[in-house]
Amino acid sequence: MALPKFMIADDPVTDPDNEYIFHTERPRFFAKRVEEDEEVAYIDIVEEIDNVEEYFHGEPEKKQELLDQLEDWYYAYMEWLDEEDDDDEEE
Repeated sequence: MALPKFMIADDPVTDPDNEYIFHTERPRFFAKRVEEDEEVAYIDIVEEIDNVEEYFHGEPEKKQELLDQLEDWYYAYMEWLDEEDDDDEEE
């Protein structure tokens, strides 16, 4: 069985304010949504299991492409959560 490429990881007991995204394929890492202020937010790597820079061998555009995919996935996940909340409220 293959794992999904991205997975949500959280720890509501010891770190309730943060939700992480785990990239399960090489390079493996944890990322999260970082909010600089009310208008600026982005997805960034916060913990590496594999060395991300080394994996991309000086090709920053490939790293950025992966982060863009991760961001698209995360915002689709957030939309899905909103839809689930709406469905629960209707019942």
